[in-house]
Amino acid sequence: MKIENIFTPEFERQLNFSVQTALRYGGGILSPVKPTRLPAGGTEVTGMRDYSTGDDPKRIDWGICARHDELWVRVYGGTAQRRVYLLLDTSYGMAFRPKKFTAARRAAAVLAAGLLTSGALLEFGTFTPDFTLFPVLCHAQKMGKFLRFLEGMKLSDEPNLVDFGFLAEAFLAMKREPGEVYVLSDFFGESDSFERDFAEGFEKLTASGFSCRAIHLTDPVDRAENFVGDVDIYDASRDYRQVITLTERDLAAYQRLYDDYIASVGAFFERRGISYTQVSAGETEGGVFFQALGLPAGAATANPWKEYI
Repeated sequence: MKIENIFTPEFERQLNFSVQTALRYGGGILSPVKPTRLPAGGTEVTGMRDYSTGDDPKRIDWGICARHDELWVRVYGGTAQRRVYLLLDTSYGMAFRPKKFTAARRAAAVLAAGLLTSGALLEFGTFTPDFTLFPVLCHAQKMGKFLRFLEGMKLSDEPNLVDFGFLAEAFLAMKREPGEVYVLSDFFGESDSFERDFAEGFEKLTASGFSCRAIHLTDPVDRAENFVGDVDIYDASRDYRQVITLTERDLAAYQRLYDDYIASVGAFFERRGISYTQVSAGETEGGVFFQALGLPAGAATANPWKEYI
């Protein structure tokens, strides 16, 4: 499949604008969990105290000692560095629809840019039936290389089904430090039940101390608007094709089932207290960025400080 070139000056400009807007709004879906305080050490000077036997001489502040004629040492503290894992669904069901996968890559790009700008250590992973984590990204200046990586990403070229419970186990087996896990997927799996295909994986991650965030890729075409008459149905994940005749009644029944499924996804994350946002493949580039960051539609033009002016 030909991969669309997404690395353009306009793309980068819009991406940076979206990230800065998110920061003005408090981060959107990127808002960090409560920082973990380091029990000792760190790099922040949090105070001074009298020297005690056994203190590291390197911590003595000789300037203060000269003024007070007694030994004082610096007290250090700090917080653990934020660790984030961004997992992108690259299964055949996603790659089969170029427009949806383009939106997914744009969403992954703006999430990575926002997280790196916030100072997080980021590991990026893709999931198909196999699971892979790629090297750590640690600075926003690496975004150019990351975008090129997204352009040349290897996709699954065989029909396959996603088992997120298995993928969660594969991730946990890598013994990564607890942190935030961002999952970007259309959340379609082997069955017609989100609870069976994905819920178990999220529950395993949260039970292991990871804070999950969900970015849900949707596509208006999936709802089959105006698909009345003879329709060629192709299930990419199962490599199954059938021509059927849809009546208006059939289409209405399907759309109710589709809407119920999408609602069940959002309801699961709400019950579990997991941050959740939807990204539509039918949106413009800028619209995808804002949706992926969990920002309101008017964020680009609104002034978040106007109530204080």
